[in-house]
Amino acid sequence: MKKLILLFLLLFTIKSQAQMYNDSSFNANVVHPKFKKGYGPKILIDAGHHNFLVEIGLIKPLFDVASSDGYQIKIDSMQFTKEYLSNYNIVVILTAMPFKYGSEDFSLFFNGQKQADVFTFTTDELNVLHDWVSNGGSLLMFSEHAPLDKAVTPLFNKFGIQLSIGIVADSLNSDTTIKMPGWPQQSFLKFTSTNGLLNTEHPITKGEKKNERISNILTIGGGGLTGDGYTNILKLSNSAMIKKWNGTMPTGTPNSQCLAGNVGKGKLVALGDCNGFTAMIIKSGEYKLSAGMQVSGYDWKQFVLNTLHWLSL
Repeated sequence: MKKLILLFLLLFTIKSQAQMYNDSSFNANVVHPKFKKGYGPKILIDAGHHNFLVEIGLIKPLFDVASSDGYQIKIDSMQFTKEYLSNYNIVVILTAMPFKYGSEDFSLFFNGQKQADVFTFTTDELNVLHDWVSNGGSLLMFSEHAPLDKAVTPLFNKFGIQLSIGIVADSLNSDTTIKMPGWPQQSFLKFTSTNGLLNTEHPITKGEKKNERISNILTIGGGGLTGDGYTNILKLSNSAMIKKWNGTMPTGTPNSQCLAGNVGKGKLVALGDCNGFTAMIIKSGEYKLSAGMQVSGYDWKQFVLNTLHWLSL
């Protein structure tokens, strides 16, 4: 009987979630690559911690863009050790979880019926990763809305960043023209050069050339960040709030969805939403939503490139 209940919960979770797939029309080509193809810095995309964007293939657009820009990029699933990380210049940690996407445990976890107290990263891994960054490595890491925020809280806390729990919404700075069943209407947040929520003076938003400047960014829900000593790239306004999501009570008063800064000799970029680093279609019933680097009017593809370039310096 218990197995039947777990199976029902699993099927309900999978069917009730929006369908996500890569946008086949996305052009990942970089016209003027920063590095000669195959000779750029080495990037590790972590696949060793149930990173669901990697597990279901939504990492492909990021992989293709970075490769087109000349980076040597590898997806690998080994645990973090000093020797292992020494092979890379940049580590990317996307949507890490304690359970495999689509498993029974994941179903219970996603619906708030199983806590994230099963550590996504071991203490040794976090210590090794922090030492690697402190000694000159570059880390790009992502949180998300609940319950994924719970799963990566120890990772972010290790680098002095606090996470909200829930989903971020903003009644005054959201794109209300976007409709998606099941999503809070005010969770499509706009960070622009006109509303003052986009920090236009950081190298990530300024770019290295005039045509690389970032003006408009849209996030889709996600989680919030707070971290002293980091530069706030995507600022949350006073009207932003944390809402209940997936049965998780909201906590935290974050001020950002993107922080960047130095950790010892290394660099760190942390984001509360991962959608901008994809190029996907989200489908729910008759509704379809484009999210990420292919969305017209927003500058995610250039933001991705600028972020990698800054981490490469």
